[in-house]
Amino acid sequence: MKPYLTRLHNTMKARNLLSLAGSIILLSYLASVPAVMAGSIKCWTNKDGVRECGYSVPPEYSQQRIDIMNERGIKVDVKEAAKTKEQLEEDARLAKIKQEELQRQAEARLRDTILLNSFTTERDIKISYDDKIEVVNGIVEITNSSTRILQQKLQAVEKKAANYERAGETTPEDVLNQINSLKRQLKDNDKFIAQKEGEIKVLKQNYEADLKRFRELKGIKPTNSAKM
Repeated sequence: MKPYLTRLHNTMKARNLLSLAGSIILLSYLASVPAVMAGSIKCWTNKDGVRECGYSVPPEYSQQRIDIMNERGIKVDVKEAAKTKEQLEEDARLAKIKQEELQRQAEARLRDTILLNSFTTERDIKISYDDKIEVVNGIVEITNSSTRILQQKLQAVEKKAANYERAGETTPEDVLNQINSLKRQLKDNDKFIAQKEGEIKVLKQNYEADLKRFRELKGIKPTNSAKM
């Protein structure tokens, strides 16, 4: 073989050997890469809005949304971005609303159970509320009687005070105190009566609501015979 051909042959042989050695080294490196790293590519968006990918996420981007890709570039999982303070507060607000709604539903079911266990017919409901209203009306009547007595006493004491004034005398302190005391008692009675009248109004509203719900639960068509 001619000398220059021999040199060419040796050069090509050396290059092939180097190429083979490089391939072996690369394959050895890939074989040594952990399976998790090789099959778990993470993608994020940098501060310039550019999408970047790699085996690890830079710390400054670790709290944002991260897409997890497999070795073929297919998304296999998503790590959602950490929520802001405002988002956490909104979540808490919505959770509170949901909890309150669940509580209302539970209370409504309990009221339905009590209603069905307490009454058999519409007449039972009416009798129950009639009795409650009668008790409150009785209290109102007693208070009204007390008010009439207080008014009579007040008139008598005021008349006594007027006599002192007509006589040009100073009205005694105890008489003035008695007048003030009677006026306070009358005012308290008026407030108490107004409160009881409010209770009667609520009882009537509750009666109508319970009657309506009882009919719904029993599948009874409404009538006007049970009006209070």
